[in-house]
Amino acid sequence: MTTHPPTSGFRAYPTEQAVAIIRAIAEHRWPMTINEAFALRDRFNWKPAPDNGRFFTTAVSNGEEDGYIGCDVKNSDLVSRFDINLTTRLSQDAPPELEQIIYSSYSSYVNALNIQYGEGSSKTHDGIISTRWQLSSRVKIAIAGSRRLIGVTIEFPAMLDLTEAEQRYFDEGGEL
Repeated sequence: MTTHPPTSGFRAYPTEQAVAIIRAIAEHRWPMTINEAFALRDRFNWKPAPDNGRFFTTAVSNGEEDGYIGCDVKNSDLVSRFDINLTTRLSQDAPPELEQIIYSSYSSYVNALNIQYGEGSSKTHDGIISTRWQLSSRVKIAIAGSRRLIGVTIEFPAMLDLTEAEQRYFDEGGEL
């Protein structure tokens, strides 16, 4: 775990560790069962919430639940996504040097994932920068950073199938 001295508890996963976590989840066999997801959660020593193990705290958490395992809408025994913070969430009044550490960490994570999976697709919107990769397995990885936080979402093929079906519906003139 990387800590930065005058940062009042700010932590960020080192790049190698963040990429290892992302790869372990993204490259897992799909569909993934909720029990397999819990085994991954436990392997990384993330602490499940007492009332619902799908929510958890990570090593970079400042005590708040900063991870989530989403379930498939059709079969709650299967997982649809993992959402994980890769850094501690900064307070609004965080010193500017911490924002620089966040942007530097974001760049390191993206560069490492580009080496692993090829050039991701990046965009910036409302102060949030994000980069996405779609793996040949149809797993989607999205890493996003703002001046206060970096997080990653790993979506599984069933979620992508649902998103594509929804898009086809709207492309064909469907309405909400």
